[in-house]
Amino acid sequence: MKLKLFAATLAGILACGSAFAGDYATSLGKCLYNKSGSQDKTTLTQWAFVSLGQTDAAKGIATIPDAKTQQVNTEAKSVVSKLLLSSCSKEALQVLLHEPTTGLQDSVSAITSEMVSEKIKSYAGNTFPGSMLSSGSSGKSGLGSILQPSGNSGKSLGNIFKK
Repeated sequence: MKLKLFAATLAGILACGSAFAGDYATSLGKCLYNKSGSQDKTTLTQWAFVSLGQTDAAKGIATIPDAKTQQVNTEAKSVVSKLLLSSCSKEALQVLLHEPTTGLQDSVSAITSEMVSEKIKSYAGNTFPGSMLSSGSSGKSGLGSILQPSGNSGKSLGNIFKK
């Protein structure tokens, strides 16, 4: 459960980062995403996980060995370099010319945001109902199961909405 919460937090943080990307960085990020193969996307998703794994919040859930972090960082650099020099060289040049300070960082943030968002969406159904009105395993409606947690824990959040 903690891992799912961490993954959701990861998606939110990455999504916020991509919102600040410039036009050229966003364009490069889209190119990187569109030109990445399945293995490239796996590597970049692992990089995002390892990067956030260095935060205090993440360290409270899991510890990633330094050797694994270095390995994933090296692999991510290789993937991005390959794409920058081949499939996305035009977009990379525009970033270099117009957004040289943070353009590459913003581009990588944009691509990882998109990939992590896809992963979170595919797994979110296990934690959150697809429909707010659907039945969950507890027999309550989706919204009801969120607002009225199971168990005898006193007044539920559902009581807030009663007059």
